[in-house]
Amino acid sequence: MSPLECFPQEQTDAPSGSGALRLNLSGGGLCWRLPFCRTELHRALSAMLRAAGSGPAELDLILVRDAGMADYNLRYMGCHGPTNVLSFPIDEQIAGPEDKDVPVQLGSLVFSVDTLHRETLLYGQEPKEHCLRLLAHGLGHLAGYDHGPEMDELCSEMLSAAEAWLTAQ
Repeated sequence: MSPLECFPQEQTDAPSGSGALRLNLSGGGLCWRLPFCRTELHRALSAMLRAAGSGPAELDLILVRDAGMADYNLRYMGCHGPTNVLSFPIDEQIAGPEDKDVPVQLGSLVFSVDTLHRETLLYGQEPKEHCLRLLAHGLGHLAGYDHGPEMDELCSEMLSAAEAWLTAQ
């Protein structure tokens, strides 16, 4: 069973002017625990993907509590306990197919809203900034990067793009 099959989905198409991202949001009842409204979340992810060089894309975002994340982490990663974000890529690279009008199915991000809040307190970070950092990190893995300088650079570019987009709104 894929990570996405566990939850019902809500599809969010791109708001006007936000880029060509189709966001499939699962666990939408937990959206209130994010530091963004759904439109801001969509715009931030769209800005990150543009900064990463993505054309039209489709992304599954699964919001969970820590208990759900601990289950994913054990089942798919063999690790006990919750983590902040897990990435399950489908296509090998964000750059996508030759036809730039065909959306690339990037894969799934599983995101723990409980861990987000715990880490903002633990690390003394603003919730919006930390949320964006975690989303950029997850997208970096979906783009095929492992931890290291190249991923750090990509995440920094995506984070800057999302912050600039949200600040301009």
